[in-house]
Amino acid sequence: MKAKRILVVVVVALVAALALLGGANAQRPVADKSAPGWSALDKVDALKDSLAKAGFGLTPGEFVAHDLVQETCTGKIPQAGTNPWPSVTFFLQLPTHPGVTPMPVPGYWQLGEDEAIVLVGQTPPPALFFSYEVFAISVPGITNSRGLAVGNSVNIRTINTIGPDKYNRPVVVIITGHREAERRVRAAVLKAGYPDAMINVAPISPVIAPLGAGDNGSWFAFAHRIAASLDQETLETYARNSPYAVFRVKPNEPLAPDPEPVPVLRVRGTGHTEMALYPSLKLLRQAILDSYPSMTAEELDTKITQTNQPPDGHEAIAEKPYVALQRGRDAWGASRDNASLTSYPNFRLRDGVEEFAIVYGANHQATGKASYTSFTPYVDKDRWFGLTDGTITSNNYDAGGNPGDSARRFLCPDDPSTCPEDVRYLYAWKVARHCNGEDFCLELKTEFSDLNDQPYQCNLYDWYNFKEGQPLIGPFDLDKADINFTWRVYVEPATNVGPDDNEILYDRVIYFGPYFTE
Repeated sequence: MKAKRILVVVVVALVAALALLGGANAQRPVADKSAPGWSALDKVDALKDSLAKAGFGLTPGEFVAHDLVQETCTGKIPQAGTNPWPSVTFFLQLPTHPGVTPMPVPGYWQLGEDEAIVLVGQTPPPALFFSYEVFAISVPGITNSRGLAVGNSVNIRTINTIGPDKYNRPVVVIITGHREAERRVRAAVLKAGYPDAMINVAPISPVIAPLGAGDNGSWFAFAHRIAASLDQETLETYARNSPYAVFRVKPNEPLAPDPEPVPVLRVRGTGHTEMALYPSLKLLRQAILDSYPSMTAEELDTKITQTNQPPDGHEAIAEKPYVALQRGRDAWGASRDNASLTSYPNFRLRDGVEEFAIVYGANHQATGKASYTSFTPYVDKDRWFGLTDGTITSNNYDAGGNPGDSARRFLCPDDPSTCPEDVRYLYAWKVARHCNGEDFCLELKTEFSDLNDQPYQCNLYDWYNFKEGQPLIGPFDLDKADINFTWRVYVEPATNVGPDDNEILYDRVIYFGPYFTE
C-alpha cells in the first residue's frame, strides 16, 4: 500500500487478502444445488451487444487474483500488508488510455469523466467476509494521499445478488463517476437479462478523486477481498479460474457533465460499547501477568494501524479516508469496513530463548460489534509479511471448545465456576517459536508456497534466523525489531460498516522474556 515518490503506489491490503490468474474467458465455477440456475457469465455476449446498442464502445479487462507477497518480493510494490497464500485479493486490470504511461503495477487504472466499468461474475465461496471496493491510489496535486477508500464498499452484508445466501451468486458491479452513464449502463445491463436485484453501483465522486486520463486524472484500484474462507479447496478453484468478465465502456458521443455526488457514508457506531467487559478484561490482564512470575513482562501499546513507509518514510495511517485526503496522508488501503489495530513497538522472538507473547482481548464477534475479527503476527516491519497459517479468527478463538476457554485457563484454571460470567466474551492466545503441544498457542512457522506451489522469490522471514546469543533488539529499537500484531475488526452487523474503535475494547499484547537482563 504505498509509494515510490509521486508516481509510486500503495497497495490496498487490509485486512484480509492473496494470489493468481484468471480472466474474462476463464472457467465458470462449479455450480451448487442452491445456485439460481445460471452463471453471470452466461449472459456476457448479450451484455456486450446491449452495451454496444446503447452507444458504448467496450474495452475488455480482467479481474484476477494477485499475490501481494510475491509482488513485494519482486519489487513491484514496497509492502504486502497481508499473508502469503492462501490469503487472496482480486484486482481489476484494464489497458491504459491511449497516450497514457501505465503505472508500474498491473491493477491501477484511470476512468474518464463519462466512462464506466462493468463487472459481471460470481461471488466467492463461503467465507466470513468479502467485499468489493474502489480505492484512489494517487490523487493529482496531493503527494501522499494514497490507498484512499472513495466511498462505501459493496460487502458481504450489503451486496445485491440472487439466492438464499451470498456465496457463489451472480453479481454485477457498475463503477462510474457520471450519473447519466450509470443510468444508461444499468438500462443496458437490464436489457441483457440481468435482474435489477443483482446490480451494485460503486460511485466515484470527482470531488473526492478527479476523473480523467493522464496527468489530471486520479489512478484507482478496485479490490475484491476475501477473508477467513470456510472452504479452502473451493477458494483455490475460484482464485485459479476467475469467474468474472469486465469492460470499461465509453459513450460514442460525449455526455454532458453529470458528476456523481459525494457519497453518503454508512455511519460507524451505535453508542453501545464493550466497556461493561472492562473490569473482566483487567482481571484477565492481571491473571496473565501472574501466570509467569519468573519472567520479565512488557505490555505493548495498541493503536490504529500506522507506519512510516519506505522508500520515502511518509506517514501512513489506516483510518478516516477523507481526513487522510485533507491532510495529504497515505490511507494505506484501509477499508471503512474495518477497524484496524496494531501493537507497538515491534519486538523479536528468538530461537533458543525463553520468550513469547500473549495476545488477549474481547471477542468482538461474540459481543456483536463485528461480523468477524482476527489477529495476525507480522514479521517484517518494512515489508509487512504476515505468517502462513498465522491468522487466528474469532470463530476459532476457542478452538472448538466452549466460549471463553482460551481466557478461562488464565482466569480460573482450577475451578471454572469462579470465572466471571462474561469470560465467554474474552480470549487469550500464546504466540511462540515452539508451542510443544500447548493449547491456544500459535507457533510461528515459515513453511509456505504460493498458489502454484512455488517458493516465494525472496526471503520472507529474515527474522527467523535470530538465535540465542544475538542481542535482543526490541521491543524498543524500531529500526531493528520485526514482529508486531495486527487485529482486523470487520463490519458491525448493526451498521454494515466497521465499528467505531471508541466502542470496542482494544486488543493487547504482553511480551514475556529476559531482555531487561541483557
